[in-house]
Amino acid sequence: MIDISGLSEGEIKNKVNVLRQHIDHKEREIKNHYYEMNLHNKGAKDLRKKRDELHDQAKVLRDSTSGYRQRRDEVNKKIAELKLQREEVRDRRSGYTDKIGELKAARDSLNNIARGRLESLTNAYRSELEKFSSADISLEYEQSLFKRLHELGERVQAIRKANKIHGEIGEIFGKVGEFHQDYDAVNALIQDMAAESQENHEAMRNIYDEVDEIRSRADEYHKRLVEIYEVTKPLKEKIDAAKKSVSEARAELDIYLDRMKEIQLSRDERKQEEKHVAAKDKFNKSGRLSLEDLRLLMENDEIKFGK
Repeated sequence: MIDISGLSEGEIKNKVNVLRQHIDHKEREIKNHYYEMNLHNKGAKDLRKKRDELHDQAKVLRDSTSGYRQRRDEVNKKIAELKLQREEVRDRRSGYTDKIGELKAARDSLNNIARGRLESLTNAYRSELEKFSSADISLEYEQSLFKRLHELGERVQAIRKANKIHGEIGEIFGKVGEFHQDYDAVNALIQDMAAESQENHEAMRNIYDEVDEIRSRADEYHKRLVEIYEVTKPLKEKIDAAKKSVSEARAELDIYLDRMKEIQLSRDERKQEEKHVAAKDKFNKSGRLSLEDLRLLMENDEIKFGK
């Protein structure tokens, strides 16, 4: 609390004038700072609006990728299932291919034993058998024919087995051909779906590229906003400091003004008392009063009128 009891009226008036000048100066200072801040804030408002609009655009675009992502993931899931089917077809085809290799090896081995076609070997066997069945052949020739018949019989059996295996190979080739068709069909479907997946992925990537470009522009606006905030922050601090100074000065001014009112009231009371004394003396000496004198005496119960 400020002690001003020892100050004269002139000193108090001088202090009041100083405080009022200080308040006026600070209020003009605040007004100027606000004017400068408003200029910056007007630009900040436009920048903030543009930045927020770009953020909204980016969000809408980013949300739009969910459909492409879902379709891509669904297609990729189907591709994974088809690849498993393709592997199964490949494994089964590989099994049959290995079987064909084994059968070919067995057939070729039998063909090496047979060394001829079934028809020619059968005819040769029949011819030799007719000769063997003839009664007028020598023992030595009969033994030679028997050996020849035994050899031809083994060759006939070998070619028959080889022909049977060849038929089996043909049947397996047919199945392998079916597997080839199945494999090619599955592989073609995988390629088509992979192309579809890539299309969805490319669409997502294009959108994200656009989102990145929009975000880059929004970041530029935000950067400029930050630059404005860096300018207006000191101004706001100056405004707050000036407001505080004004508030403190007004509080101090009220103390001096209250003291001025007390001094003025005391002066007015003295004047009224002086007028009252003068009116009383005048009445006592002359018995005559003005209306103002009468009022003063009545207020102090110096004159009373009976009912």
